[in-house]
Amino acid sequence: MHTLYNVETQIPVFFRITEASVHDSKAMIEIPYEPGSYYIFDRGYNNFKMLYKIHQIEAYFIVRAKIHQMET
Repeated sequence: MHTLYNVETQIPVFFRITEASVHDSKAMIEIPYEPGSYYIFDRGYNNFKMLYKIHQIEAYFIVRAKIHQMET
């Protein structure tokens, strides 16, 4: 389930239920982005093309980084 939650009204304004096999970054395309808003994503939403589109409409985002362990 993919949810856009408005923290001011405390109401979900968008949600999409997908099969578990659908990658999170695919659901990003359907989210209604608004200028001046902040979006917080898990690392599965790390899609640079979509993040750039969010930047272009002058909205903001936070994405949890992917951690790659170095081999010893």
